[in-house]
Amino acid sequence: MGMFDNFLQHDETVFKEQLVLDYEYLPHILKFRENQQQYIANLLKPLFSSKMSSNILITGSPGIGKTACCRHILREMENFSDKIYGIYINCWKQDTSYKVLVDICHQLGYKWTANKKTNELMNEISKIVNKKAAVIIMDEVDKLKEEQIIYQLLEDLFRKSLILITNNKEFLATLDQRTKSRLIPEVIEFVPYSYKETYDILYERKKFAFYENVFPDDLFEHIAQKASDEKDIRIGLFLLKETGNATELRSSKKVSQEDIEKAISKVSSFQQTKTILDDEEKELLVMIKNNPGSSSSEIYTLYNQKFNKTDRTFRRKISTLKESDLINVTEERVNGTLMPYFFPKESNS
Repeated sequence: MGMFDNFLQHDETVFKEQLVLDYEYLPHILKFRENQQQYIANLLKPLFSSKMSSNILITGSPGIGKTACCRHILREMENFSDKIYGIYINCWKQDTSYKVLVDICHQLGYKWTANKKTNELMNEISKIVNKKAAVIIMDEVDKLKEEQIIYQLLEDLFRKSLILITNNKEFLATLDQRTKSRLIPEVIEFVPYSYKETYDILYERKKFAFYENVFPDDLFEHIAQKASDEKDIRIGLFLLKETGNATELRSSKKVSQEDIEKAISKVSSFQQTKTILDDEEKELLVMIKNNPGSSSSEIYTLYNQKFNKTDRTFRRKISTLKESDLINVTEERVNGTLMPYFFPKESNS
């Protein structure tokens, strides 16, 4: 072997197909979520016979396949039949009733949304959907600024199933009673992948992403272990991509331990980008930082004075901060009632 054989030329790359390392990429087969997929498919089955179906609430921590599972079901459903509209809404991006309805219109092929009011858009959607049926996935549903849209979809669409996805296990409790009683969902909780499952999922992505002999198995184990420790497949995909980038920066054809370590050093910055707070949540976090150890009622008073929002909205925002690992909550019994007290995480104070 020559001295320069292991160096990449200017037009060479270690990646065979980098797209498979994108978290939005949907594999043809979704491993280790077969049971959940089949259960959801069974709940949706009545829609194919023009019957009513169940609504579904899916909870669990980030990066464990909730979104991929549901998108996979949509793909299978659309390939199987044209009797049901499949709609996917990302509530991070479409966080108001109007934005949600415009997105649904566009997915249904209805383009005349300009200058129409929310109720007018809902009427147009009803005209289209009620001729068939619909499965509407609302991902990150806890990021909606207006829960009214959930009730509106439940009320105006005849044969449908709303699939609500959230990291917040307490989301159902934050809904008003009217919406909750109309929704009555089947609740499915996803649990994190085991180490072996994490290894197998990421190994398959590695196999399709990199050329042969680029990524030694003994070095890959470090990535599988880190992703398993963090209980987040997205971190594993991030590490695979960053390791490949580091290898190319060295103009090398083979991954090294140095490349792995460089990728792992970037994990904390990647985790920070996953925590996206809205303006109210940012302000609420500042209130807790400025008043560590304050009770729930004390923080709510400050929050309400500034934003004039309901206690239900406040609890939803607090849940977001908890799920994002930005605050600690302790409980003490006061006059026979458990009272929550809030503290900022030390790393954020």
